[in-house]
Amino acid sequence: MPNARLVTAVACAHSLLALIACGDVSSAPSRLEPSGPGLATRDGIEARRQSSPAVSASVAWNEIARNYVAALVVKPNQQANLRSFAYLSLAQYKAVVAANDEDVDNDEGHGRSTHASPQAAVAGASSALLSYFFPAGAAGFEAAVRAQDSHHSDFSAGEAIGRAIGASVIARAKTDRFDAVWTGTIPVGPCRWTGTNPLLPLLGEMRPFFLKSGSQFRPPPPPSCESAEFKAALAEVRHLSDTRTPEQLAIAQYWAGTTGSLVAGLWNAKVSDLITRHRLSERRASHALALTNMAAMDANIACHDGKYAYWFIRPFQADPAITTPIGRPNHPSYPSNHACVSGAFAYVLGALLPSERDQLAQQAQQAAESRLFAGIHYRFDRDAGLKIAREVTAVVLRRSGQNDESVPDREPEK
Repeated sequence: MPNARLVTAVACAHSLLALIACGDVSSAPSRLEPSGPGLATRDGIEARRQSSPAVSASVAWNEIARNYVAALVVKPNQQANLRSFAYLSLAQYKAVVAANDEDVDNDEGHGRSTHASPQAAVAGASSALLSYFFPAGAAGFEAAVRAQDSHHSDFSAGEAIGRAIGASVIARAKTDRFDAVWTGTIPVGPCRWTGTNPLLPLLGEMRPFFLKSGSQFRPPPPPSCESAEFKAALAEVRHLSDTRTPEQLAIAQYWAGTTGSLVAGLWNAKVSDLITRHRLSERRASHALALTNMAAMDANIACHDGKYAYWFIRPFQADPAITTPIGRPNHPSYPSNHACVSGAFAYVLGALLPSERDQLAQQAQQAAESRLFAGIHYRFDRDAGLKIAREVTAVVLRRSGQNDESVPDREPEK
């Protein structure tokens, strides 16, 4: 019997694929309505359907991916999920570029050529990548491709290009060292994190997309747990724990991203929403998704490099009276993954869409701050994570030919 959750996800995919349209659509961009508790909420593709007649293929297939992850009972860890979105969007962008740049011989045309469909290229690449990361869903992903198939030569040509690109990106993923096996031991001593089976101690050694290495932006050591700086930071978290307001609790729970399509999916939806509101062409849409997802993965790699360089104690381990209304991450505290990842998503997208820059930076700030409200990070964890995000973003924008003057060099005004 087919998986009922998968059937539902594929049905959503089929209805969404009917909205796919080609080419650039120009209009004055609308302002972002910030998402999250404490800010106006308007997430989800339904708003995009109402405000725009065209949803790019890249956006559509990212929603298919989010729907699939959301339907899973047993979900991948946050890092594995982010990695799948990074490779998915990389393959999509490469497929669009290849389809735009290549003509295919047409036996019926007597010297004419058939232009490969970029949308079909996205479909072929996306199904290949998603089937690799989620093999149990392969039949559903293929069904989504066939639902989009126009049975024209341009579709067949684009699909073939996309599948070839997908195979090359999968080959890269297989050698990125994400799954390297750790055989080390957990260090002990003052200020050290304690626990068992720490999550991905070797993630900092994964091959990045843009950085030279995971250690390129390793932060300086966190403060000693005997220092006044540390004691003040711990006291702040304890105070927030003791006086946590309903709004702070809601912020902590919203940004935890432990349900649905997880943190990567939460930000992926925000990126997709803005792409559609700004009516970006297929090429620009796939480029924006690729840069944001890959930047976030690089920031996560850099963050884990710092975590396992220092193995720093979590606030609730330093003070057992600190309560944690969300799950306790099974890895060291410094720096904050949420600050690294959310900052990278927000800063890169803000550079691509400058009119949205300030509000995206505010969302990154809130995501990073949420971890203090949750009792699982110190303020210096947050600060170090946002700094990594700014550094990673600057590299991404330079290497992708974007203007890096839009990278925030400080916190946004409150």
